[in-house]
Amino acid sequence: MTKVIDCVAIGEEIMGEIQSETKALRDKGITPGIATLLVGDDFGSKMYRGQVEKFCEEAGFNYVNKTLPADATEEQVKEAVEELNNDKEVSGILPLRPFPEHISDYAVINTIDVGKDIDCFHPFNMGQLTLGEATFPPATPAACIEILERYARDEEKVDPKDFFEGAEIVVVGHSNTVGKPTALLALNRNATTSVVHVFTSMKGNLEKHTTGADILIVAAGKADLIGPEHVKEGAIVVDVGINRVKVYDEKGEPVLNDKGKQKTKTVGDVSFDAVKDKTRAITPVPKGVGSVTNRMLMKNALKACKLHYGIE
Repeated sequence: MTKVIDCVAIGEEIMGEIQSETKALRDKGITPGIATLLVGDDFGSKMYRGQVEKFCEEAGFNYVNKTLPADATEEQVKEAVEELNNDKEVSGILPLRPFPEHISDYAVINTIDVGKDIDCFHPFNMGQLTLGEATFPPATPAACIEILERYARDEEKVDPKDFFEGAEIVVVGHSNTVGKPTALLALNRNATTSVVHVFTSMKGNLEKHTTGADILIVAAGKADLIGPEHVKEGAIVVDVGINRVKVYDEKGEPVLNDKGKQKTKTVGDVSFDAVKDKTRAITPVPKGVGSVTNRMLMKNALKACKLHYGIE
């Protein structure tokens, strides 16, 4: 029988662990903290900032909100980053992208103290990840691995080390933020790791690779990309995708809301209902990987705080 992995419960479990560690630090007079850096008023970035602030409050972290106007110069943004680098209340800095067009991502990210780069944006930390010595693994890829580790331990009753070693893992998507680092994290656990992407699909070779996967991690950003024909019987599927799609009824007619506009819903990259019964375990969308991602960011901030104070 298929196991729908309860990512919300995993996220809550991790938050409980973070709260316990934070309390122990606060008892020593030390409080971890996260700062968000927003330039302009991008709606998605502001929504994410609100989530980070909420989670900081829940965990007992300090929270610093650094916001600059959209017409701030690149030099002013870099100065704001330096202020956060020097702020003892801040353990980790989270730049909220996209930045306005005249602000270089590269320039801002390279200004962040590598010891406060809690989402692994800086080339130094990405290099550490590539070498298998990641200090702060990126939050979403780390969430995928954390979900699989806890599933292995709690559901299959196996050591996560044995679960990963030699397993055929296929990552669908090769972005710098999710696909590539997820593949590296799996490879660093001695999995047999392959990466496929849009160009693999364009050549008609996607199915050839995905059907060999014991574990399929999908992060391509395309709704219903993965159907049952792409999945091996008994595979484990982790769906990272978040897509908004229009809702139609069984006749193919648009379903309208009370304002007369067509309804939309959130789906992943995997056709969940069509694929579910073919899998051994699968993550849902919504209430899937995203439920764990922010907690992994906070684990990194907690680690950064401990490293700063020389605490094991």
